[in-house]
Amino acid sequence: MNTAERKAIHDAMVRLSDGDRSQVRALLDALWPILLAFARRGVGQEQEAEDVAQETFLRICSRISDFDRSRDGLSWAFGIAKYEVLTQRRRLRRQSQILDAPEIALAEDPARSQEADLIAHELELALEGVLGKLEPSDRAALGLEGVEPREAPASAAARKRRQRALERLRSLWRRLYGES
Repeated sequence: MNTAERKAIHDAMVRLSDGDRSQVRALLDALWPILLAFARRGVGQEQEAEDVAQETFLRICSRISDFDRSRDGLSWAFGIAKYEVLTQRRRLRRQSQILDAPEIALAEDPARSQEADLIAHELELALEGVLGKLEPSDRAALGLEGVEPREAPASAAARKRRQRALERLRSLWRRLYGES
């Protein structure tokens, strides 16, 4: 796809979002082969691919008022198409149909990102800081001191002590980091 074709799709979406319904046919002619090829890769079966492409185009038309003209129209269409492909794949899984290569090609990387690792590390440091400000008796009630609580975990006194320790932990967290 060249830049002119991509711009034509974007322009048709802009005009359609402005209310020019004559652009539906132009948009369909430009987008249909692209949506169908994407759906074929996503679900791997011709009939399901046609259904996904059709549903994607209907969603594009029904949500055209949400289109942000400052963004690329084709990318927006692919976002909707991805959702429809994933929805169809879930339907196919429920029907116990096995998906091979298309599922592997579109699968997201299961490894955590560096950003997720950094966030987890920062949360761990924040939690350690808050736990360090708790009284030793509260840490023991929460089972964080390596000391067994005096009462059995099922006793009412131990449950109440744990509840109060959790309340103090939440209070400290809110005071230091807000409501989140």
